[in-house]
Amino acid sequence: MRDRLIYPGHIERKTVLWVEAPMPRVNVRGFDVYYETYGRGEPLVLLHNGLGSTKSFSQQIGKFSKRLRVISYDRAGYGRSADVLTPKRDWLDESVDELESFLDQLHVEKAHLCGICVGGAIGLLFAARNPQRAGNIVVAGTCCYGEEETTSRVLRLYPTPENLPAEWLRELADHHGETHGRDLYRVFYQAIREENGYPFKGYDLRPSLPSVKSPVLIIYGDRDSLFNLEQGLTMYRCLDKSELCVIPDCGHLPNEERPQQFNMEVLDFIRRHQDQQLGKTQWSQVRNNSGRWHEANA
Repeated sequence: MRDRLIYPGHIERKTVLWVEAPMPRVNVRGFDVYYETYGRGEPLVLLHNGLGSTKSFSQQIGKFSKRLRVISYDRAGYGRSADVLTPKRDWLDESVDELESFLDQLHVEKAHLCGICVGGAIGLLFAARNPQRAGNIVVAGTCCYGEEETTSRVLRLYPTPENLPAEWLRELADHHGETHGRDLYRVFYQAIREENGYPFKGYDLRPSLPSVKSPVLIIYGDRDSLFNLEQGLTMYRCLDKSELCVIPDCGHLPNEERPQQFNMEVLDFIRRHQDQQLGKTQWSQVRNNSGRWHEANA
């Protein structure tokens, strides 16, 4: 079956049962940013895809929050955050700055990161810039480098703003509000045409990936219509501590198309590396308490 997924509107969301308290907002670099937080434990920050919002993780929060403190936020210009439309050439770097400031505002020193599409790129660049603040990282459907073929494919798959299907309009309104959703898509589409959108010409994560010291799980759908699997393989080869998971019969957004497997892979990855890190801490303590053993295993 060919991948039909282009926008999250092609996925029927299931009802997620959890009690939601009124969610706060915080001022981040001059903009009002909406966020949600659930559960307790080590922080896990969810980073939504390009046209998504906190609602994109409706099938993850209930599961993840049973083991972790889940934090999900709408980047400025998206969802229930400030309605800003300021496309710039350095917008990706600004998104990393926003994540840094957001975590500072919440007094979160270190967090696991889970990003979808461009959210994954933001997470990886954040980790490259702040290795001491990044825990385990999951990226799904994230482009590794821009190329003419990718830009052409995106333009073929995304309709012009004047020809948006009704279900796309409903999804945009659900995520961002009716008026702002239309405006956001118009800016998004224009940015791609001007090669300033994700993945824009010159976009390339490869130089930054060797600076990422955290374990990284790369998830790709084998039917991803936007980015070919070679993007995920390249990312896998460029990272020191990486794992690659290919989900069969799945398109660009595994968290929405295959939520059960996606959730299982993410939680298992984080648990395994938490256990390994705990083991390393205990091993270090044992070695430091015995000089002779320390010398033999140094």
